[in-house]
Amino acid sequence: MSEMKPPTMNDSSRLRCRYSRAASLTAPKVAATLPGLGTEGYWIDAQHYFFLAERYDAELNRIVSIPSIANCLMSSTQEVVPLERLKELVQCPPSHVADSAAWSEAEFDMPDADTLAVSIFGTDFLIDWRHSRLRSSDVSWGMPALYSPDGRHACFVSGYDLWIKELASGATRPLTHDGERHFAYAQVAESGLSGVTYRRHPHPVGLWSPDSQWFLTHRVDERDLPSLPLVEHVPPRGGRPVLHEVRYSMVGDPLPFATYVAIHITSGRTITFSDFPSSLVMPFLPFSQLAWFASASVAWFLRLDRYFRNAELIRLDLKDCRARIALSESTAAGYLDLHSASTARPNIWTLSSSNEVVWISERDGWAHLYLYDSISGRVKNRITAGNWLVRDLVNVDEKRRKVLFLAGGIAPGTDPARRALCSVNLDGSDFQVLLAHDGDIAVARTDAWPPTQHRRFRPQWARNSIAPDATWAAVQYESVAGGCRTEIIDLATRRGVTIASALPKPHDPTSLHFKVLAADGMTTLYGTMFLPSDFDSTRCYPLVDSIYPGPQSAWQPQSFQSAIATQACTLAELGFVTIMMNTRGTPIADRAFHQCGYGSLLEPQLADHAAAVTELCDRHSFLDRDRVGIIGESGGGSAAARALCDYGSIFKVAVAVCGNHDSTLYTSAWSDKYRGPEGPNSWNEQANQTVAHKLTGKLLLISGDMDENVPVSQTLALANALISANKDFELLIIPNGGHAVLLANGYVQRRVWDFFTRYLLLGSPPTDFELSYTQHELARMWKVIRRRTI
Repeated sequence: MSEMKPPTMNDSSRLRCRYSRAASLTAPKVAATLPGLGTEGYWIDAQHYFFLAERYDAELNRIVSIPSIANCLMSSTQEVVPLERLKELVQCPPSHVADSAAWSEAEFDMPDADTLAVSIFGTDFLIDWRHSRLRSSDVSWGMPALYSPDGRHACFVSGYDLWIKELASGATRPLTHDGERHFAYAQVAESGLSGVTYRRHPHPVGLWSPDSQWFLTHRVDERDLPSLPLVEHVPPRGGRPVLHEVRYSMVGDPLPFATYVAIHITSGRTITFSDFPSSLVMPFLPFSQLAWFASASVAWFLRLDRYFRNAELIRLDLKDCRARIALSESTAAGYLDLHSASTARPNIWTLSSSNEVVWISERDGWAHLYLYDSISGRVKNRITAGNWLVRDLVNVDEKRRKVLFLAGGIAPGTDPARRALCSVNLDGSDFQVLLAHDGDIAVARTDAWPPTQHRRFRPQWARNSIAPDATWAAVQYESVAGGCRTEIIDLATRRGVTIASALPKPHDPTSLHFKVLAADGMTTLYGTMFLPSDFDSTRCYPLVDSIYPGPQSAWQPQSFQSAIATQACTLAELGFVTIMMNTRGTPIADRAFHQCGYGSLLEPQLADHAAAVTELCDRHSFLDRDRVGIIGESGGGSAAARALCDYGSIFKVAVAVCGNHDSTLYTSAWSDKYRGPEGPNSWNEQANQTVAHKLTGKLLLISGDMDENVPVSQTLALANALISANKDFELLIIPNGGHAVLLANGYVQRRVWDFFTRYLLLGSPPTDFELSYTQHELARMWKVIRRRTI
């Protein structure tokens, strides 16, 4: 059916230009040059929002952050101190001050309404910005730490114990004394998919109480866990390969356990809540997402079982040294989901002014909020209801007894992955849709006691998105076609002021939304199609399906500038039509939609992708059904490889990056939740090695040899099965590469383009094309990804 002729010699130079344009659309390049992507901020009072405005510096070819304040009453913004004036105020050698690159890496905070903190050149400067004068300067403490709200102390880790430093005197002392390897205090679990990385850059885990008197942490026991060997085949300094062994729990292995520990700073008294050990089944969440303070002496934590079939909310009373289960929920089938995304804090809120808890449950098939009595553990009333779901709990105003949340699927017949900001009273009355648009809306959760304590000069009372009086909100609007913008919105009038925006450029690839039917012939699915910037509907293009099957996260991008969309954007610029979509099995709709593939992992997701590709090729004459490719990473890598085995009549070319090809050999913290205690037969059959003999088409396998998430052994096991089946394929192993090799390694990205160019464009890739990223570009990309609320 193809009308696209193989490239000629003249096409070679044109293809090189496409490669160059695609290179500029990769995540590190976009993040480093497009302002408005990484905006962060917090309220310094009820009407003033401190934020980092972003300006592109053409000389540096990077973003420079400018500390700014939004005055909500005046609907205006202003720089706190102009950058040139800041350079005059800091007391450093002129050569340092003139280093513009260093200024682009500076950190800014406002410890109070009159002071701007600037950390640069290894020094912390405190500036009286209203009078434009330097107040003090001090050498920065370079060690990762968690700072007390009163600014007097900082906790850090040394060896396997927790230590504290008095900031005024510099004196340090241990808070624990008996820590040991694999049984350490205040540290990340080695089985948390980043054991080697954490050893190189250890940081403390825990939370300070609001009055700075207590530090809550945990002690992780991994002594019974098996070890996983990781071989650093090419050490940076040369020499023999280095063997790293980390504790790693797979299906059927013992789990790591955490025991919560509270330490009173003044007296040194330690409370160990040994009656409530918690299995660490959520490696993607930091400590502060699973535990929190409700008052100076009351803390809470969430405990789940191995299969996520039982969830318990535990109350810790530090004064009385007691702990108890306040409420719990169980399910006999499937699993409990307390948030639609695995990397987000569970949608639970404890009210400090009353013995009540806002709790999320899918008991009626949709994720909705319920109000509980935390003394009796009983439901007081239902808060939300309807054939839609609560996606994110944003804020609870205890005085007004009003809840703010983001909901999905509010408007029937629209993409359920798009969120709207809603409000409702705690008794379930006065439900309102406050903000919605033709795209997605994101508002960061705003807790009474924010957990951000790793920045010394960030005030602990600073609220992220909802103002202290709950009248204003910092809101992100996102759409693939329209880009993203951040506004400060008056929740009563819905009027706002824009503080940041990132818009697609005129020559970026275009996009369109589509609807298709799932493989069941009944369920409507939504997706985004990316078209080349010079798209011509009279031509015929190869199609590449970018896949991630979930089930713990949605995949269809809500913004052109999101990191997950960059792969589709670059491929579109090369001359492919690329699609990304949410299928059944992703967490964007009701429980039946999300858990329909329970136990099988790749189905019905792959069937839905095959059905979507078939329908789109039937619908659009510009798509060539004979040239269809598929690409995925991690779980998506497993799906991409499997597509050539189970759906070879549709998919002809596949790239599988860091594929989780056999989930029985993956971390139990993920696999057990989606496998269940029964271990259905389909779970054993899901390993790609079992179908290697069915491979058709062209397959490229990619993995990093230091992948701490999905070990390289997964890729090598599939390679071994393909060799045994006498199947042709290509294999690329990246020395020292981790799980993000496609996102962060320019060579890997270029090899992916070459593979699709050769077998789908039917042309020769440009010779000697080099794609690389600077350390700044990579650092900026990760910073943007961490800051984004989506």
